[in-house]
Amino acid sequence: MKGMNLQFIAPIIQNGEKIVQLDPEDVEQENEKWRSVIVLYVIRDSPTIGAMERFLSSVGKFSVKPQIFYHNDDYFVIRFSNLEERDQVLYSGPHTVNNRPIIMKSWSTNFNLHDEILKIIPLWVRFPNLPLNCWSMKALSKLGSALGNPIYAYECTIGSIRISYVRMLIEMDVTKPLPRTVKLQDPKGKIIQQEITYDWEPSFCAKYLKIGHDCNEDKTLQP
Repeated sequence: MKGMNLQFIAPIIQNGEKIVQLDPEDVEQENEKWRSVIVLYVIRDSPTIGAMERFLSSVGKFSVKPQIFYHNDDYFVIRFSNLEERDQVLYSGPHTVNNRPIIMKSWSTNFNLHDEILKIIPLWVRFPNLPLNCWSMKALSKLGSALGNPIYAYECTIGSIRISYVRMLIEMDVTKPLPRTVKLQDPKGKIIQQEITYDWEPSFCAKYLKIGHDCNEDKTLQP
């Protein structure tokens, strides 16, 4: 039987309470192990591992088959062999599985499903007719930061291949109404009202605190 031998390490005592104190070296190896991971959640669905394997094979080619782990809170953790293959999937999309939208986020040490996946999610955002002199990395970062946490600019945006709009992946709080415009001030002080559109707009139910939940839909299903 394979397992892990453990040993007794006394907790510290503060104000009469036991506290388990973790040092950086205690978690460093596991942090590295899970660094090239995506946390994936399918809205209002719980697909099989097989369905997730088919999804991955449709969006990329991998040097080593990604490992898929299922959590009882209905999300998946997918571990790739390297960051490049992780980003190949993370920065693609938007995608669906079984006709249900997918939410994907890179894993972090303070990841919490309910605080992150179900409230702050990455959205593909478009800025139509953005002035061409605003396409620098710093200008786009400032623009995306007005909406949330900018993650990635689409390849066609970076190469100026398609100049009718800028497309960015931005982590946004979907518990609030999504902005339709943002004001830009150019170096001369001129204010520009910049339009915003979204590849996909998730609905958020304030009653049940769920993405994709529709109370009106539930009422129509009741006998």
